[in-house]
Amino acid sequence: MTLFAPDARPAGRSELETFPGARVRRDFIGAFETTYLPDADIDVGESTEVSARWATHLDALQEAGVTRLRYALPWHRIAQDPDAFDWSRCDAEMDEIRRRGLEPILDLVHHTSYPRRLAGGFADPAFAGEFVRFAEAVATRYPWISAYTLFNEPFATLFLAGHESLWPPFGTGMEGFVKLAESVLPAIVSAWRIFDERLPDAEHVWIDTCESHAGSPGGPADYAAFANDRRHLLLDLVLGHDLDPRRPALAALVEAGGGALLTLEPIRIDVLGLDYYPHSEWWYVEDGPVSPAPAPRGFAAVASDYHRRYGLPMLLAETNVRGLPSDRATWLRYMLDQYERAVKDGLPLSGFTWFPLVDSCDWDSLLALPINHRDPVGVYDLTRGGRARVNELTAAWELAAAGAPVDELPAYRLQSPCDEDLRGFFAALDWQWQDPPNPEPAIPVFPIARDLVVLSHLRWDWVWQRPQHLVTRFARERGIRGGRTWFVEEPITADVLSPELWTDQVGQVTRVRLVVPLASAEGRPAIGFDHPAAAPYRELLARLFAEEGVPHPDLLVYTPMAADIATALSPHRIAYDVMDDLASFAGAPPGMREAQARLLAAADVVLAGGRSLHRSVVGSRPDCHLFPSGVDVAHYASSRSLRAGAGRRDGVGRRPVAGYVGVIDERLDLDLVGALADALPDWLVRIVGPVAKIDPAQLPIRPNLDYPGMADYAELPAVMADFDVAIMPFALNDATRSISPTKTLEYLAAGLPVVSTPVADVVADYGEVVAVVDTAEGMAAACRAGLVEDAEGRERLVKVIEAHQSWDAIAQSIGTLLEVPVERLTVRTVASHRAATRAAIAGLRDPALGSARLTGPLVEILADAAVASATPFIRGPLLARLAAVERLHPYAGDETGSCPNCRVPAPCVTALDCA
Repeated sequence: MTLFAPDARPAGRSELETFPGARVRRDFIGAFETTYLPDADIDVGESTEVSARWATHLDALQEAGVTRLRYALPWHRIAQDPDAFDWSRCDAEMDEIRRRGLEPILDLVHHTSYPRRLAGGFADPAFAGEFVRFAEAVATRYPWISAYTLFNEPFATLFLAGHESLWPPFGTGMEGFVKLAESVLPAIVSAWRIFDERLPDAEHVWIDTCESHAGSPGGPADYAAFANDRRHLLLDLVLGHDLDPRRPALAALVEAGGGALLTLEPIRIDVLGLDYYPHSEWWYVEDGPVSPAPAPRGFAAVASDYHRRYGLPMLLAETNVRGLPSDRATWLRYMLDQYERAVKDGLPLSGFTWFPLVDSCDWDSLLALPINHRDPVGVYDLTRGGRARVNELTAAWELAAAGAPVDELPAYRLQSPCDEDLRGFFAALDWQWQDPPNPEPAIPVFPIARDLVVLSHLRWDWVWQRPQHLVTRFARERGIRGGRTWFVEEPITADVLSPELWTDQVGQVTRVRLVVPLASAEGRPAIGFDHPAAAPYRELLARLFAEEGVPHPDLLVYTPMAADIATALSPHRIAYDVMDDLASFAGAPPGMREAQARLLAAADVVLAGGRSLHRSVVGSRPDCHLFPSGVDVAHYASSRSLRAGAGRRDGVGRRPVAGYVGVIDERLDLDLVGALADALPDWLVRIVGPVAKIDPAQLPIRPNLDYPGMADYAELPAVMADFDVAIMPFALNDATRSISPTKTLEYLAAGLPVVSTPVADVVADYGEVVAVVDTAEGMAAACRAGLVEDAEGRERLVKVIEAHQSWDAIAQSIGTLLEVPVERLTVRTVASHRAATRAAIAGLRDPALGSARLTGPLVEILADAAVASATPFIRGPLLARLAAVERLHPYAGDETGSCPNCRVPAPCVTALDCA
């Protein structure tokens, strides 16, 4: 069955034939968002996991009585191998579509969904040949289809990729647009000839934006007239329609070198698909464009422009609005009202498409920031794993699909920001408005969290350190958005016959351990990721995550020895948190330095847990982010109250306590510990923690030296309440050269004076509040002084430190980086983008901005948004700051030729950075 029967093509055909009960026969079309982003190697359909649940979504269409759907072939996956097409996925889906009796409108190229190996994108010399070869293969393989779209939204796609530099290959201006058109349009013509010859009964559906532009008198109105002419440019070229070179847009195209496009052999188009959104109508004023237009004409009026020009049968190929489900339901009613008005006015419309069926992601930035950010535009809400959840729009859409008249559909009062953005569309409508059944304060445009897989050399239930602090917070935040967190530990041994995975749930974290037979690990209780017996880990993890629906997780890696496992899991991104210089630790496996070099090269995001670690890494990764460890102030506050109250085990003859909490290993100066106990015979020296990597027989023994063993994290405030002074008796060796002890802040938060050996990061970060000594005698003297010191000055400094180094704040900043790997995914994809972002970073951090200056790790993300995002509320405030920077640091300088802020000859460094 074709979209339009041969005898149903004349203009004025109406589909508004009623059924008994005043129901209206409507031709609804289903659709899914599956655009591919070649630079990031991200398929939106795979990111939302809609592609994995396609059969379920077909069920939803059929249950609503919808039999037609727009179906985009994943050319980017089919043709990954230049020598052979892989049809396995498409054959399964197309066979099922055909078996169900559904009618697909086959889409060969959906925006930038071409094979990634075409590095030049639409301008790649091989693009045309590859596309025509693919088109021929599609026509041969699926000769039964009744409709096809050779290239979805050619004008919009080439405009964003060639004119606006938003999509690859990032062209600019009319010259960039023409370059892409010269590559794509002849290829479309050649592909159409193949389809016309082999599938003569199939209808060619040309789908593109349905635009309207207007402006205030003068320059704005002139530009609007140009934009109204430009909207028809590509369709006119392939139809050979109205190719008068005096037309404004056509004249600009010829001037840009596109004259040869006027000689294309015309093709036939059977149906014109119109994509109409609130932002399809623009209003121009002297200050710039406004969209949506404050007084929009509406779909019926704009569609009539296209019908008058081309006289073709038409369908509404796309519409939606970004908003709450109730806002979307109201827009559905508005668009159906407009659609049916157009039909009554004689427009040959047959087909109404809400696009997409299920929420998409990242379209709020026009795919400029591929961060899996949920875009609430679907008939169904998107939940974890691509599952579709019904909402107010679902109910209204199903009613409309079943034939309910427009006035029976709900008209919900619009919520923010739709109430302001769409005011022009609804101001004059006299509808019976009702409150939304589930009002919400704002659009829930939160990212759909991927699962996070952590590869760690530390056990979850061992000493509570940086990984546990961060991962518990990541798990809580991702869990709210449907993401799970998996903590994969080094293998252990047990009485098992063959390797197997053990998992157990600890709060919102799933622990995962490979268990291997004792004999395979030489009887040891645990082995490293690099041990031969650990080889099955990769396969078993891959199997586990496949069964759990975790196709491309985010990875957070703490040990280089897990690098091979990390890459084997097909991660979406890899983050490497350098929390220690593990290669300098006792018993470090051979090859750790080389493994670290590989991991640094492979990681998308690199973090460092201290200044010394950062210096050691930044040579290999200049984009490494410094995040020294933090503290949970509230957790340790109880230590102060316990010390002041009954919880303190004071009594007659109680000796002062100098205490340490942490792992007892080669990093402790055991000779210093023994000498300290000798120098403080009237004190108790208490060393709390597990012994690791050293022989317990090496521990010094003294009457006043106490080793109570490991304490749980929950017990630490009480443990520290018994201390009078906290000590950090670290050895100065290779293992401590780069450490940044988490316990420093924990001691301070517990209200303790702290005494330490001169570890570099302790001296650099806490030298003002920590007593730094290098001998046992000096440590003993500092401990005695700590008993009588005035703590008020120390506490003032501690509060300042704590305010900037809470684990909550650190986890929030790192969590953002884990979801927006700017340098490795977005910024580095194109040189011009990278340069622009560097300039934006310099500008936003400029001290001359005063209170408007931005600091911290999020500046890089915000700068990238300022450069890339198409969302005005993201760009506006940031670009305003950058404009201020340019005024503060003019490239040419002031009248003396100097920068007025820097007082150096212009251009100053900031001006050069921002140029």
